Amino acid sequence: MKSAQRRSRAATLLAWSAFVAVVVSAAAVAVDVPAVGVPTAEAATTAPAAFEPVTPCRLLDTREGDRLGTDDTVDIRVAGRCGVPDDATAVAVTITAVQPAAPGFAVGYPTGTPRPNASSVNFQPGEVIANLQLLQLGAGSVTVYSLVAPDIMLDVSGAYVPASSGEARAGRFVPIEPTRVTDTRDTGRPRSNSTVRVRTDGLDVPDDAVAVAVNLTTTETDGPDVFTAFAAGRKLPLASSLNVDAAGQTRAAAAIVPARNGDIDVYTLRGNHVIVDVVGYYTGPSATSSSSGLFVSEQPTRLVDTREPYGTSGGPRLWAGGAREFSVEVLTGGPVGAVAANVTVTETEDAGYVEVYPAGTPRPATSTLNYDRPGRTVANLATTAVSERGITVFALDSTELVVDVTGWFTGDPLDARRPVPENSPPADRRVTIIGDSASAGMRWNGALDGLQGFEVDARLESCRRLVQWSCRGREGYAPRTVVSEIQTLPPAGIDDILVVMTGYNDWHERFADDFDVVVDTARRQGFHHIVWVDYRSHVGYTLPSSGGTRSNYGEMNRIIGEKLASGAYPEVRRWYFDIYTANTSNWFHSDGVHETTFGSWGVADWISRHVRAFDDRPCAQPLRPGDPVPNPCPDPDTLPGTVGYPDIAGLYPDSVD
Repeated sequence: MKSAQRRSRAATLLAWSAFVAVVVSAAAVAVDVPAVGVPTAEAATTAPAAFEPVTPCRLLDTREGDRLGTDDTVDIRVAGRCGVPDDATAVAVTITAVQPAAPGFAVGYPTGTPRPNASSVNFQPGEVIANLQLLQLGAGSVTVYSLVAPDIMLDVSGAYVPASSGEARAGRFVPIEPTRVTDTRDTGRPRSNSTVRVRTDGLDVPDDAVAVAVNLTTTETDGPDVFTAFAAGRKLPLASSLNVDAAGQTRAAAAIVPARNGDIDVYTLRGNHVIVDVVGYYTGPSATSSSSGLFVSEQPTRLVDTREPYGTSGGPRLWAGGAREFSVEVLTGGPVGAVAANVTVTETEDAGYVEVYPAGTPRPATSTLNYDRPGRTVANLATTAVSERGITVFALDSTELVVDVTGWFTGDPLDARRPVPENSPPADRRVTIIGDSASAGMRWNGALDGLQGFEVDARLESCRRLVQWSCRGREGYAPRTVVSEIQTLPPAGIDDILVVMTGYNDWHERFADDFDVVVDTARRQGFHHIVWVDYRSHVGYTLPSSGGTRSNYGEMNRIIGEKLASGAYPEVRRWYFDIYTANTSNWFHSDGVHETTFGSWGVADWISRHVRAFDDRPCAQPLRPGDPVPNPCPDPDTLPGTVGYPDIAGLYPDSVD
């Protein structure tokens, strides 16, 4: 563990140009947030507190020295620094991860308490990414843990101080319907090194409001940038609110910004677009004294993880265009006016966004969190009013959802007048199977009817190869290669699956390159879900170089494993046909590759089970070796069999059932 108080710091901070780190090319890697489960928290909820803004100020920058190591923590003294009062119980801080060496996450929590099962910011290698958190203090300090070794910056914009009488005038949070007040896509991209004035006219934000709560978004970026939100007309502080690290990105970050006459400024270093949604404000000294809108902080606690088993706080995932409601009273213990929660999307299907808003109320025309491609893990703080039914989360495109609550605001919940929203799974998926003679038995033996629960396009022909010219097979002609066959397919829909069951006519020495060509072709055709069925490794040619321990097909399986472990193929899944069929009998002819009639029906059913598991996906895998599995992915081999064919039930290998 490191301590920011024990470090010898230079009196001056880094130059402004150090805000934006050199951007490193990084593969798209989907990073799981930590394992689920409500932590055993020693930090109790705090007394209701009012917000006191401070000029945004940097508390920590490990780029000055002492970069965090892997599985490392740092304690940061907060109370008494940067204008934070000594009696503060919580703070609004932006945690920024800079150029981590590997995929991972960081989490902030009260010093002296157990690390919670939650995350504050998720990152990929080389990123510069920020997220606001409302963190409870432990003995005046916070601790930041990181799974891997990034640089960490911590900027504070305000503190929560207990209201001695249980009431306050200034510093009470008043949520409003999220409203977009600035969008430079309509007014023109800002100049580099410029400031955009954000006005709250028409939102009933009082002139003496001490701060406004906003969601900052940028999109269509043309390069790395740093954005800083601060009180209108004030001097630009050395702090950041939102970061991007490459062209073509869309990112959002919440901010609580000291206000001047209700207005704020947003600085952009490069001149990328600035989009601002106002979600509420903190009252000024002219407000009536009240107990409503005071902040009650607690250690980050998990409310929702859709990767968990189905239930009120578990799955299903949010489907495209779907929404789910979640009660917050399981954590708050009773009605509240608003909640502060870290919202994380993971295993995203495609580009999209989520919105968080009071359950049973109209969905606002704003966004809370954006994700720009499949396989992303992205987090952002949501501070939102709640209704008597809690909160609703809407997703434009399908994603898993994790919600960690860090506190709530006193007050009365809104009335819920609209019906519970729908979260309908997609219609039957279209599954295209491209196979060679090892899978063509399903066609030859009349077992295609065993493929059930989806729309199937089975292209199964003998002698097919991945990229090289195919040979002449049983049909009397040389079929298209896998690459050529993919190119004849119609553009893939968002839920379509491509299953590659080809490779028995290929050789391991060029397999790594051929794998990349096939995946790239599938991506270009629009597939976001690609399945590679691995090979029966105990048959075929045994490689002398392996000492007789590995076959040509076993070497190809090894390459598949290495490819997927690299994180560069988030849309590709491996189906373990080799393991499943290891102890089967009567499934294959003497060559161990080609299916008997019995085996053809078994393979068809095995595929159907996997597609069903693919659809449901109420599961997660451990983030690190040794971590508990939050909810083991259901083994498709143990799911109920397809219906309509009674004898299919007897086809499964005894070694599995």
